[in-house]
Amino acid sequence: MPDPRTLLPWLLGLAVGAGGIIQGLHWKSLSPATAVDVMEDQMRMVAEENALLRRENESLRSLAQGGGEMAVPRELVERMEREFGLEYLSSPVIHRIAREELRDRIGAAVESRFGPSGIDDRQEAYRLIGWLRDSDDLLAQLTAVRAVGVRGWFDEVTGEGWVTDRFDIENIPDQGALVRLLARILLHQHFPPPPAYPGDDAARAREALHQGAASGAEGRYMAAQARTIGFMQVEQNLDVEQLLAAIAPFIEGITTFPALEGRALADTLHISGDDALHGLLRNPPQTTRAIIYPAEPVSDIREVVLPEPPEEPYLVESAGQLGLRLWIEPLGDFSEAIELAGAWRGDRYALIPDGEDSVMILWDVEMSEPALADKLEQAARMRIAAIADLDEIPQTNEIVASPDGRFLTAARISPTRVRFLNTRERQSMIIE
Repeated sequence: MPDPRTLLPWLLGLAVGAGGIIQGLHWKSLSPATAVDVMEDQMRMVAEENALLRRENESLRSLAQGGGEMAVPRELVERMEREFGLEYLSSPVIHRIAREELRDRIGAAVESRFGPSGIDDRQEAYRLIGWLRDSDDLLAQLTAVRAVGVRGWFDEVTGEGWVTDRFDIENIPDQGALVRLLARILLHQHFPPPPAYPGDDAARAREALHQGAASGAEGRYMAAQARTIGFMQVEQNLDVEQLLAAIAPFIEGITTFPALEGRALADTLHISGDDALHGLLRNPPQTTRAIIYPAEPVSDIREVVLPEPPEEPYLVESAGQLGLRLWIEPLGDFSEAIELAGAWRGDRYALIPDGEDSVMILWDVEMSEPALADKLEQAARMRIAAIADLDEIPQTNEIVASPDGRFLTAARISPTRVRFLNTRERQSMIIE
């Protein structure tokens, strides 16, 4: 089989040569004026065919080589350097690849981010806490929200960008996507991620800042294009709309957080000047609370130490202010979810072995004051009622059974600390 990297150039040459011969024979039978018109039409058709064949050639080269590099317009590179007051440490690399291949790459990157079995432990922990439904697949949904309908994707591991085989540099929305990728690459080169994974809440905060800054750059580019050419119609992406309607609200929440809160903070810093943005990028926020309330003192955050479990936990993590808000929101009162999440001062949860082939979740949340801890305790009891399919809300420290044979309770550990427990073994309840 011919090499796909050389096949299309040969076909392209044959097509152009054959077209020229046919063109010459045809012109002999036409008047000079008609021949000029036909020549213009033929040249336009050849140009369109050349562009199509060039895109197909790049697509095949991507499949053969695992992603062919795409030429990046110099003006966009220079625009990003001016935008952020930084210079690229090395030339930005953008690969072109088939959409199916890109989805596989995204899935592998998501899974590797958490380390061995990390995605499986989070799948179980998120389900027991109530962020995921029994039918939700964490890896599949995290991959889908990054792959469905996207024009480009940034690889946090390699610091390189990827676009699909349908990417067209002449298309202004595609140019905007490329601007966003170039911004991510530039910021990644100057402010790389820490060597060790910092934890879920800190990782979400850093991602929100970087992605928010890149989204801001894309937005400013699109606004400039709109001012130049006039009204720009935004295409409706039905695939993305259907996906957002199908995924867990928690996945939607952590996915849109960078585009909303992250961009709001990054845009504010951009207006303040390069030094303000560079300073925060150099010392990124360690909590999602610092993205939402950047002016709040870090000293308000309190360390949460969990009781010593009988066995080594599979996973110990923090939900953060964002995770707490997304846990309360399904109760229906969005304003209360904002209020209670705003009173978050620290949390820790652990996925712990609990009998044979079973696990339990122990989650402690520290609140700013007792009155708001009272409200969180009430919300936790309401969540337990929903999980256990109860008609009445259980009392504090009351142990209730769910239809799948698990036991749940909400306990008050201190005036400002609330504990949520979900276990298979009733005797495993730690409510003091």
